Amino acid sequence: MIDEREQSRTQRNLELVVQTGQLLAKHLDLPTLVQAATDAGLQLCGAQFGAFFYNVIDATGESYLLYTLSGVDREKFAQFPMPRNTAVFAPTFEGTGIVRSGDITKDPRYGHNAPHHGMPPGHLPVRSYLAVPVQAQSGEVLGGLFYSHERTDVFKQDVEDLVAAIAAQAAIAMENLRLREQLTGKFEESKKAEQYQRDSAKRLSEVAAIVESSDDAILSKDLTGQITSWNQAAARIFGYSREEILGVSILLLIPPELHHEEKTILAKIRAGERIDHYETVRLTKSGERLDVSLSISPVRDASGTIVGASKILRDISGKKRAEASLLEAEKIAAAGRMAATIAHEVNNPLEAVMNLIYLAKSNAENPDEARAFLDAAEGEVARVSHIAKQTLGFYRENDSAIGTSLSELAAQAIRVYSPKCKAAGIGLEENLNSTRQVVLRRGEIMQVISNLIANAIYAMPAGGTLTISVEDVKDLDLPNGCGVVLTVKDSGVGISDEQLPRIFDAFFTTRGAIGTGIGLFVAKQFVEGHGGKICVESSTDPATHGTKMSIVLPLENPHPGSQKSDNGFFD
Repeated sequence: MIDEREQSRTQRNLELVVQTGQLLAKHLDLPTLVQAATDAGLQLCGAQFGAFFYNVIDATGESYLLYTLSGVDREKFAQFPMPRNTAVFAPTFEGTGIVRSGDITKDPRYGHNAPHHGMPPGHLPVRSYLAVPVQAQSGEVLGGLFYSHERTDVFKQDVEDLVAAIAAQAAIAMENLRLREQLTGKFEESKKAEQYQRDSAKRLSEVAAIVESSDDAILSKDLTGQITSWNQAAARIFGYSREEILGVSILLLIPPELHHEEKTILAKIRAGERIDHYETVRLTKSGERLDVSLSISPVRDASGTIVGASKILRDISGKKRAEASLLEAEKIAAAGRMAATIAHEVNNPLEAVMNLIYLAKSNAENPDEARAFLDAAEGEVARVSHIAKQTLGFYRENDSAIGTSLSELAAQAIRVYSPKCKAAGIGLEENLNSTRQVVLRRGEIMQVISNLIANAIYAMPAGGTLTISVEDVKDLDLPNGCGVVLTVKDSGVGISDEQLPRIFDAFFTTRGAIGTGIGLFVAKQFVEGHGGKICVESSTDPATHGTKMSIVLPLENPHPGSQKSDNGFFD
């Protein structure tokens, strides 16, 4: 009879193990799965209570323990900390083997760890103890099943084998659940990626439609300057089809004298800088020169590396022609107004001259009286000369020359032009090393400095470096051999060898309708009027392009009327 009962109990246990395996395979969430495994183990081994401690990995990759209980309320364990990797628990959490003890309190591994040296006060009594690691096929310990009873020698070998079977089934179910979650996650990621690709394709299609329908030329190039895209507007403006232009250097569209611009542009793009509304000139297939406005942005790949540039180019030739016509009309109108003003101002002294000459002729027999009339006529002629000089801007200011620091004047000019340099992307360097006083007319020399700085800024439309320096100098051509030199140096486009000899000529300009051709002519007159000289060096070579303008002034002004400066350096 005993054997039959034992066989029946064994059969029921085996059936429970099979049913548990089937049940574990159906559960789709971890808490339900581990609870079912814990309950089944408790029923198989006859323990008073059991627990399943299992590892969980959170979103940050951190691992921590959770647990389920069977046979006892959760409140009984709420005030106790999680088990630590002590000598009793280590074999289970490290996966080195099953621990079964008839009386754990007499086990040599028990009671060696502070602070309790055994079970903490209030803990349910534990004598019989069974702990089975739940271990994946890879060897990873997923958790552990723990069972206990207050009586000794409750758990036998057959019970250990059954709980080990439950642990193995739980490990398989947990691994399958993890794989399902991973596959589900990958499936969701794949769906998101597909949706992202569809959205990206839609956006790219919309952008492509906008690019193709734009009235502005839109093109791109790589960092070697090879053209990689070309819209319909670009083909219409320049006359090159896509087939003709793709893979060709962008230099094909740039006039030879402006090739240096491309080096500057590519340098800015490599540095991650944008270029907005840069006005320049480009060439069509027929050789026509177009005034254009460029906006250029870096193009980056998926990793953020700059691989090229995109350009939006607007043909502003019509706008430039309209501006030139308007400027020409304004010049004509201004000339008319000036002519009327001059005629009015000159008419009075000319009438007086005619009257005085008539009176001088009428009194020819009286030399003294005739001379007086002629002297008066000479004064009126001087008035006419004065008006003409004022009109052309050549008239010298009336203030007497005084001792002034050229460095202070340069610093004042720098303060005025610094915001404009910053807006134009021009770096400003100053080396104002002279403290000497120079006898000069402040207004005239300030006009000279301002003109040189303005010309330098205009020569650097794509940005660059402007260096202004003032140094003491020894020059045998100057009175007493000493003076001060002011230098304005730019890294701009430079002045060609053909144009360089003419830059001080009246009405000669390299700036088209914008320039008057008067600035440097007047500057030269002012500097030479102070007994100084003005010098220029320039290069259009791509490696050394730029211009350096220098004015050299003596310490003493040869003009009469110099007065003592505030610090008493001059008499």
